[in-house]
This record gives sequence, structure tokens and C-alpha cells, in this order.
Amino acid sequence: MDNLKISKTKKVSKGDILLSFGDIATTAYKVESGCLRSYVIDNVGKEHILQFAPEDWFIGDMDSATNKKPSNIFIDAIEDSEISIISTEVLKDFTNLEKELLVEMSTKLRNNLIATNKRVISLLSATAKERYIEFTETYPTLVQRLPLKLIASYIGITPEYLSDLRRKISKSQKK
Repeated sequence: MDNLKISKTKKVSKGDILLSFGDIATTAYKVESGCLRSYVIDNVGKEHILQFAPEDWFIGDMDSATNKKPSNIFIDAIEDSEISIISTEVLKDFTNLEKELLVEMSTKLRNNLIATNKRVISLLSATAKERYIEFTETYPTLVQRLPLKLIASYIGITPEYLSDLRRKISKSQKK
């Protein structure tokens, strides 16, 4: 995607907000290095992480971009990152895109949809331990990079419970 006219590369710092609640999304992002996340904030101010986007992942609010409606999510950088910024307007007309890019985007979108479906099923029916193990399989490079607080938020438990859970998993693997 580096040589395409539809994207430009930009460095963002940890904490930079790329999309805020209420904005209309006009871009999506491919992470070249670093990590982004999307999340919502509930009525009591608690963050709920929807997705992490480490290297080679795409992230955006397609509902906002497609339907020109205010976003319900935030997207920010949780590490210093280099991202490719892709205009959602350009992506609407697939006739302008090279076949190689279409195949890459289709593959990434399919993988994102699979990960999202697994996540929803997991949140509805899996134990905390199963959700943590699934996290480690979906995002193996993030297990050591992210603070427990972010991983716990993603799997829907407290950081203290996650710490205890990791300790128990570690003990059971040593036996």
C-alpha cells in the first residue's frame, strides 16, 4: 500500500486521538508500527475497548464513514505509531484501486470480521480465562506490550482479576 495515492503515512504519539465520539469519520488507518485502539465510554465514564490494531491491522469507524453519521467510538494511539491514513471517500470507488490492494483489503477485512465475531461469541459465552487465552491468540504481540489495565478492559475484567488469572495460568503450565 506504500506506493498508492490513496494513503499517506504519518507518525502519531502515544495518546493522540485520531477519532472522537461525535466526529464523522473520513479516514481509516493501517498500522505500520505501534498500536491503536478503538473504544467507547459508557454513561458512568468507564472505557470499553472494542479493538486493538497492532502492526499490519486496519482500524476505523465504517458505520460513521459509510453513513455520514457521528461516530460512537474513539480511536487513539496507545503506543507511538506510524500509520497509513486512508480516505474513506477513495475507498468507496473500488474501480480506482489496484487489484493487489483490493486483495489485501479484502483479506484484512475478512480477518477483522472473524476476530470481531470470535470476540462477540467469547464475551457472550466464555469464561474470563477463555477470553484471556483468546486475546493471547488474537494479539500474540500485545501480551507483553500492553498494560494489564488495557488487556483487562478488552476482556471485561478488572486488572486485579487479570493479574490473579495470569498467575494461575502460569502455575498450571509449570506443573
